[in-house]
Amino acid sequence: MLLLIALSLISDTNHIKKQLIKSDSLYLESYKDTTLFNEAERILDALILDSKIMQDEIFWRKSHLCFERGYALKENTKKKVWHERGEKLAKFAIEKNPNNPEAHFWFALNKAAIGKINGVLNSLFMVDDLKKESQKVIELDPKHAGAHMLLGEIYKSLPGLFGGDKKKAIDEFKIAIEKDSLFTATYVILAKTYRDIDKIEEAKKTLNKLLSFKTSRDIRRFELYDKKDAEKLLKEIEEKE
Repeated sequence: MLLLIALSLISDTNHIKKQLIKSDSLYLESYKDTTLFNEAERILDALILDSKIMQDEIFWRKSHLCFERGYALKENTKKKVWHERGEKLAKFAIEKNPNNPEAHFWFALNKAAIGKINGVLNSLFMVDDLKKESQKVIELDPKHAGAHMLLGEIYKSLPGLFGGDKKKAIDEFKIAIEKDSLFTATYVILAKTYRDIDKIEEAKKTLNKLLSFKTSRDIRRFELYDKKDAEKLLKEIEEKE
């Protein structure tokens, strides 16, 4: 009897892993065809309904897709709905497994997105929690570039009176790139920070570096956002010279 239970558990685990790999792959390719994003969501929704194991892995991925849904929208009320949903899903993933770094990361990223919508001064109460979550991600996964990018964004966004520090922001962005040079979202925010402190040549160098890439850790965001944002920012900088 115990052997049958063990074999069933192994079978279920293998099935879930295969479905998660499929969902991840569909997400990455969805910049070519938006229906692939919907299919990735459907796979995760089915797993949420049917799976009693690996729930942390399922829920942080669903939280990630909620973040992407919110990010793509223009209207803040609708954006906030998706980010709040993503925050709740990531929190559930953390409850299932407190040692899952991606669960903490997407919890923090969705919370930070809500903070941006509410405005910096209305979201100062979030800062300590966001820093703690970022540090938790780094503790669990020292190679996690995204956590350093988030810390950098916190230092960049805050007014100096409340702990904002462009130099600290740049340091965190550089660490993120050292951890993963293909985490391309970092290059755009680093270039914006250089521009803000009038280090124009550094900003241009950073953007041109990004635009020389043929791939990214997240090819979907690279094609939909990172390259376009870099091209736009570079054009703006060059037009002011």
